[in-house]
Amino acid sequence: MAAGGSALLTRLQQLPHPVSPADAQGVEQLTGDLHEALHLLGRDSEGQPTSQLSHWREYFGVPEQRLYYVNEEISYNSWDAPPCWKFREWSLDSQLYGISLRLARDIYQTLDRFLTQHAPEVVFKALAVLAKLVGNVADCGNTIERFRSVKLDNAKFRAAVWDVPGAAQVLFLVGWRQQGSTLSLAADAPLGPLRAAASRLRRLAEKKGHSGEAVAVRPAAEDGSRPPSQYYGTPGLRYQEQIFHCSVCDRPINDGSERLWTGRHDAPPGEYRYECSTCRDAGAPFNLCQGCWDVFQTQQAQQAQQQQQQLAQQQQGSSGGDGGSSSTSGSHYLHDRTHAFQHIGPRMTRHNDYYGSASSSSDPSNPWGNRPRGGGYGRALQRLSERYGGMRFA
Repeated sequence: MAAGGSALLTRLQQLPHPVSPADAQGVEQLTGDLHEALHLLGRDSEGQPTSQLSHWREYFGVPEQRLYYVNEEISYNSWDAPPCWKFREWSLDSQLYGISLRLARDIYQTLDRFLTQHAPEVVFKALAVLAKLVGNVADCGNTIERFRSVKLDNAKFRAAVWDVPGAAQVLFLVGWRQQGSTLSLAADAPLGPLRAAASRLRRLAEKKGHSGEAVAVRPAAEDGSRPPSQYYGTPGLRYQEQIFHCSVCDRPINDGSERLWTGRHDAPPGEYRYECSTCRDAGAPFNLCQGCWDVFQTQQAQQAQQQQQQLAQQQQGSSGGDGGSSSTSGSHYLHDRTHAFQHIGPRMTRHNDYYGSASSSSDPSNPWGNRPRGGGYGRALQRLSERYGGMRFA
């Protein structure tokens, strides 16, 4: 690493926009790769800053019980903190607690992985217990012996931490070791790692984020920021940032975020949402799920067919009966058939939405493959055919 680090320092100083010696020495502790070093520093290949740290903000989504990050300058949002933001956190811990950047990074990453490894209620229960355990030792300067050990048969510790995969990892990282049925910490264990872990554990347990300044974002029912729904944070919809309900059947429309983020085959697949542009512009949102959209399109197709038949009969001199007796008269339609609809597909990337165009091309990161093309009734028929194994629908 020494040789690689020396080469890295030289290359960083030779850039058209050189990196400061302090930053260069910092990334040298973490990597010997120039590309990764620039990524951590938030710089491009010439050393020019590509993102301003001052514009990144940390938020805590109350319904999902998850942290996320927003850069308002470039209109970008992400579940994961940008590398340059993380590097700043590691550097602060390194300076405040006198620990290496590597250890600061490992503490951060260990806890960050754990945040999304289990259900929120399990995660925050474990964090609360860990924050108290590590915080007690850090606060007393590791001088009180009873704070340095915990019995593995302790019911509270076992249920909240020991039996939860990944929860105890931060304890081993900062000095605890298992000795039989006990976890213990040496009397001469360094305080720096303990204080760094305690500080971060407390902030996360209190839901204030890694920075301690995460802004809580509540459902629209409370602050109007997004559509209200009782399904936020529930299985299958945990990762969905906005939940729209079908205006006809009131079913929540799943945009596939959980499958996209977790990669689990049994997570709900993404589905289309059909938004009435006319109603939206009038301030009265109206959405249809795929099932209700199929019904709506079928109604329109049947009505169009009946009108053609009536027109043909009239042209032939037939009375054609009462033209208003159709089973799909205007009062039976799911929505006003003269309104315009926008077809909104499933999420295609983990962060910013990308719906592409109506051409044959599609986003290569889209796990659902090419989107159905065409409009209106034809789109509905094509999707029905795919849903039922290639069966053709007229």
